[in-house]
Amino acid sequence: MIFHMYSDSATYSDESLFELIQLRDDQNAFAELYNRYWECLLDMAFQRLKSVEAAEEVVQEVFVNLYVRRKAIRLESSLAAYLKTALKYKIFNLYRAEQIHHKYMSTVVNEVYADYQSPYENLQNKELSERIETATMLMPEKCREVFCLSRYEYLTQQDIASRLGITLSTVKKHLTKALRILRSELYSYRHDMFFATLFIQLCNL
Repeated sequence: MIFHMYSDSATYSDESLFELIQLRDDQNAFAELYNRYWECLLDMAFQRLKSVEAAEEVVQEVFVNLYVRRKAIRLESSLAAYLKTALKYKIFNLYRAEQIHHKYMSTVVNEVYADYQSPYENLQNKELSERIETATMLMPEKCREVFCLSRYEYLTQQDIASRLGITLSTVKKHLTKALRILRSELYSYRHDMFFATLFIQLCNL
């Protein structure tokens, strides 16, 4: 849709234009705000998404929601602040949706892989899982907590330090200790090619 601009639209404040949108459904005012903030929001989105197409789509959604929800929106500060906050939430939700998708796909792949495993491989996997669980329970409480955050929640060492309120060097010490316990408990798998590969991965925390 093509909007015809006010001849003096540049003299209107953001809030005045938004008030026209709320009270009169003024599409000219909406077009002016769109033109004012499109490039700015697009740049912000691109810096985070690294994709022009994805950035354009998420910014477009911000403006669509602005118009659709115009009657209900109450600005607590400036319109610029509202738009930037809305954009951040859109990007966050996009990241979250992608993470859920990846987690789902990973689950599907694992299920398909399990379907093709032989009874022997299933037994070996079960035995290895039990051995890892036993090794984990042998770790001191804080050491076990650090290990689980690293291996099962995929947190970086710095993120673990921040969450637990400990230093980075302490995190590294706990992971080194966890590795030592794992090496001891999984040593019997060193000659099996499949489990040797997994063992190496565990040893490179």
